[in-house]
Amino acid sequence: MMNHKFIPAVLFALCAAASFGQPNPAEKPAGAVLKAVGSRGWFTTVGPYAEFDPKNALVEIWTPREAPRAPVMVYAHGGAGYREDDRARVEMFRRNGFATISFDAYEMNGLDDWQFVTRRVTNRGKQNMIWSVFKGAVDHAATNNGWDNRNIVLYGGSNGGRVVLFAGSEIANGRIRAIVSEAPAATGFTLGDYNVPTLIPFGKLDNWAGKSETDYVWTRTYPNSPVSIEDWVTSRQEAGRPVRFVFYENAGHLLFEGPLKEVSVRRGDAIAFTGYQGAGEGVLEQYEQDVISFVNTHLVP
Repeated sequence: MMNHKFIPAVLFALCAAASFGQPNPAEKPAGAVLKAVGSRGWFTTVGPYAEFDPKNALVEIWTPREAPRAPVMVYAHGGAGYREDDRARVEMFRRNGFATISFDAYEMNGLDDWQFVTRRVTNRGKQNMIWSVFKGAVDHAATNNGWDNRNIVLYGGSNGGRVVLFAGSEIANGRIRAIVSEAPAATGFTLGDYNVPTLIPFGKLDNWAGKSETDYVWTRTYPNSPVSIEDWVTSRQEAGRPVRFVFYENAGHLLFEGPLKEVSVRRGDAIAFTGYQGAGEGVLEQYEQDVISFVNTHLVP
């Protein structure tokens, strides 16, 4: 169940109808506030949002002892918050010699029930929270001399993947050398134009939250996101931008979630969608080789 102290009193009637219980009006929300969208139990978020604080217990800053002047990777987590699959992605960079900055934007904004956030908060609402912390983390990476801050890499998965693509055109500090956007969400922030080398890996079976077996994430459009990831990539390539896909056979959404399997996701008493997640044998090994090679190619000596 959701921690009710984070639902503002103005939403009580809606939340009570959805069986979330009564909030304590004496307690104030920390960071983001939920705002109802329509009448079907969905919410977005409004600020002011939590911002990056290197001393916050929900922020992890790591520098390899053997290489204190290491390049630094700033990580944006997915729609369920900072979980085990996110930690696995961060660890991939650590064992390859990178300093890392990661965080849980949802908890920093006072939302500690990841199941509620992932199932009831819109992609834009999730990305709002991630972005507010992420942009401060990138600034910290660029201004701190504890690592090689000439070489910054942005990496995100799913909703975090959308955030790092957005960051490409919103953050221009000249130190970002590469962007890796693993299976970016099909909706949310508007994608712009930039020149940072960008890799967009997808599992070839990634039909997460789709309407059919072949409703792939990268091909989708929505009224609030009328340009698909595929069309955005194509348009940027035609403009000469260094952005490209890489697809992995025998893999779905959330490659680091575990072995490849078909999962049925429920909303209330009904199945909302069935989709593939995880990766087959050998996929993650190839993925790590590809991603680290891509990133290293674009670092400056």
